[in-house]
Amino acid sequence: MLGLLAPTDPSWVEAAEADLPGLLSDHAHCELKAAQHGTSLLTRHGGEAPQLAEPLTALVREEAAHFLQVQRRLRARGGNLGRVRSDEYVAALQAAAKQNHHDGYPALLDRLLTAALIEGRSCERFRLLSEHLKDGSLRAFYRALMEAEARHFTLFSRLGGELFGDNDARQRLETLARREATIADRLPLGPTVHG
Repeated sequence: MLGLLAPTDPSWVEAAEADLPGLLSDHAHCELKAAQHGTSLLTRHGGEAPQLAEPLTALVREEAAHFLQVQRRLRARGGNLGRVRSDEYVAALQAAAKQNHHDGYPALLDRLLTAALIEGRSCERFRLLSEHLKDGSLRAFYRALMEAEARHFTLFSRLGGELFGDNDARQRLETLARREATIADRLPLGPTVHG
């Protein structure tokens, strides 16, 4: 699914459901980080790639709106946002992308494709939540967000192809997907989007 080579252990849903406020808090932080990442891409690369401006501005707005939606659900369950925690999955994936900079792939391509894989993993996990959570309203909520994450995967993949050529982007995505699969296999089961 969406470039992923290793499926999430289905028992992850049980671990997530055991602490829904914890999951929602982590998810809210993930949405904020995604908005920040879009802004960071624009700040750093908007001058060299002006075609990023419109789609990433729309992405930042959507991620911020998702944050508010998750925050409302969290508060309705009596939870609070809590402290931001380091996302070890994202850090490991970003480090894995930097392993072979001598391969000649531009840093922007790697940033776009790692973002695509992160969105793909979120999409896959939201699908699991939409199919297996006991709470029907949360299932529907995660179904809608799953569709958004699929669009974001497509957006980042498409931008990589437009900026650096479809063939190079596809080859690099395959390499990064193999590294992502290794990282995903080691993720702990817990109430986190990427854990």
